[in-house]
Order: sequence, then C-alpha cells, then structure tokens
Amino acid sequence: METQSEICAAETEQNPSAATTEKILKLLDKNSRQLVQALRENVNFQNQVRLGMQRELDALKEQQRGEQFTPILKSVATICVEYRKLLADEAVTRKTRRTLRLMFDELEDILAEYDAEIFTSAVGEQRRPLLTKIVNTVTTADKNLHNTIARSRRPGVIRNGRPLYREFVDVYVYDPTAGVKKSESVRTE
Repeated sequence: METQSEICAAETEQNPSAATTEKILKLLDKNSRQLVQALRENVNFQNQVRLGMQRELDALKEQQRGEQFTPILKSVATICVEYRKLLADEAVTRKTRRTLRLMFDELEDILAEYDAEIFTSAVGEQRRPLLTKIVNTVTTADKNLHNTIARSRRPGVIRNGRPLYREFVDVYVYDPTAGVKKSESVRTE
C-alpha cells in the first residue's frame, strides 16, 4: 500500500501543476500558522497594555483621592492623639504647654485639610467596632447598655469612613448577676 507522500510524489511526476498547487497549499498553511501566532501575540500585547493602563488609572484615582497621604496622616493622627495628654501634665511649663497646644492645633489643621476628623464617642453610645478598640469592660445589669461606651479613654481619628487611629474605649458588658453582686457586697459591709 502506498503512503500519502508516495501518492503525492507520483501525482507530481504525472502533473506538474499539482506540485505547484501543493507548494501553494504548504505556503498558505505556513502563512495561516504565522498569522494565528501574530494574532495571539497581538492579543497578549493588548492585554498587557490594558492592564498597565488600568494600574496607572487606579494609581491616579488614588492620588486624586489623596490616598497616597494615608500613611502620613495615620502618623500625624497617632502623634496628635497619643501626645495630646502632655497638655494636662503638671510638670510641663506654661510656655511649653502653649507651644504644644499650637503644635497640636497645626496637626489638627493638617488632618482637617485632608478630610480627617478627631472624634470621641459619648457615654451610652453604641460602640462602632471598626472605629474603636476596647481597653476595659464594665459589667452592668442593664441589658440596654450592653456593648455601649462606658468611657472614652483616647479619641479616634477617621477619614472617609475609615479609621486613621482607633478610639480607645471602655465598654459596658451585660451581666445579669452584676446588680446582685453589688447588693450582696453592700449587705456584707
């Protein structure tokens, strides 16, 4: 039995135009493969360009929103909240206290310029988990006070709904035996 190539060779000897046709078909097949490869490479290149442009667009949007300043604003918020307690320190001279007050006012102005605000939760207000950090819990027999603010220890700083510095709070925790314990301790005294 003859193979395909032997048949083609026999036909080529008998008909010279068949050889030309075969060469043309081979060239067409080669061109088709090259075209498909070029199209694949073009699609890959377009995707890479599109991804690069999207990254640049995201970076520009971030800059436009001022997000590149978030790490700096977090540091300013930390300094502003953490060291403000120095104003109440009796060991600090009046002149130093005045200088510190001016410095803290400037830091607050920087925060306000970038839409950040210092906040303090009111006693009895519902605790906001993303914006507050619990320092201590205070037991209460009042079910309505559960998970509400008992005391704000240190203010927080928020910007666009996200915390730059979480508020430190004490929170009420419901304990039905809390009222009983108090009354028992009063009886024993």
